[in-house]
Amino acid sequence: MPDAYGQLDAFLCRWCDFPGAELAKARRVFRPVRLPRGKLFTRAGDRPDRMAFLVQGLVRLVYTAADGADRTHGFRAENQLVCAYSAALRGERSQVSIEALEPCLLLAASRQAFGELTAGHHCWRELIAGLTEQLYLQQEARQRELLLQDAATRYLGFVGGNPGLARRLTQAQVASYIGVTPVALSRIKARLISVNDKAAARS
Repeated sequence: MPDAYGQLDAFLCRWCDFPGAELAKARRVFRPVRLPRGKLFTRAGDRPDRMAFLVQGLVRLVYTAADGADRTHGFRAENQLVCAYSAALRGERSQVSIEALEPCLLLAASRQAFGELTAGHHCWRELIAGLTEQLYLQQEARQRELLLQDAATRYLGFVGGNPGLARRLTQAQVASYIGVTPVALSRIKARLISVNDKAAARS
């Protein structure tokens, strides 16, 4: 089993110089949870009642359209927090489901316990502010990609920027993230291979 709490400590201390007493409190609040592949950590329509630190595994945040099609919003892998953030922040029902793509080990805390934890030492406020800023920048970049880039550019940007993550995903999952069908993604990949072959032949 990985050193789950050591990973959590290292994650927290990247944002602020957390005192040992606060790290000890976090260890009492966050408890190990196993999530099998295909199971949901959060279901759309439910009010999120917990958040988690992902020790091992991979999850995706996914919307389900009216026609039943999946629209992947993003992925979370090791050493990231997992939460339907906007719903938890507002106390609303989640519009997104969080699905395990691999068997996952998480350290999970109830929303109430996490709220009590973060109401104390100033380091927790620095953590929340940093995570909120990071999430905003990620959301802005995601919207820019969808609005301004074609599908081939989105694919190349995703694979180039996340090579380790891309290797852990199916073609259908990548296609859902960049906003095309798996068939369309196959055509994009074939077209890119053809272009690369022609360029290699000219050189």
